[in-house]
Amino acid sequence: MIVGAGLVPARPRDMSAPLNNDYSRRDSIRLKGFDYSWPRVYFVTIVTQGRQARFLDERVAIATIESLRKLRNEFCFNVYIYCLMPDHFHGLIGPGESGRTLGGLCGAFKSLSTRKYWSWYDGKLWQRQFFDHIIRNYQDFEETLEYIRMNPVRRGLVKNPEDWPYTERLDYLR
Repeated sequence: MIVGAGLVPARPRDMSAPLNNDYSRRDSIRLKGFDYSWPRVYFVTIVTQGRQARFLDERVAIATIESLRKLRNEFCFNVYIYCLMPDHFHGLIGPGESGRTLGGLCGAFKSLSTRKYWSWYDGKLWQRQFFDHIIRNYQDFEETLEYIRMNPVRRGLVKNPEDWPYTERLDYLR
């Protein structure tokens, strides 16, 4: 399991268990199949508070997408694809040259989109945390991109992914 952005606290070590000092330089702590030379890209999922279908309101959906685009331009990070579903957001995001952490980018997105949401509604738009997966290689990138693109089709919202108005590919790998 990959833990990112401080979402899952580290498990405390069982102090009754003996400490394993058998580590040697031959043992690898690197993830198998992870291309460490590849630029960092993350598959991010952010869920609405109580999994409520807030984005069925077109005004909220459009304002949320505008928030993402504004921050992308302001902070200079990559959004390879996004899909705003009725009750959650998926994105392939690369912090790129922004100098910001994934947590910082997601926090700014949640904050700005929530302020716009308050134009029509009260309360929380998003759940407190977000989920992320580090994209390990080009194949993982392509499979995740297709998963995001097909999400509205799998949920039965449209027959063709091109028909969902809240999915867009903004950036491409170079």
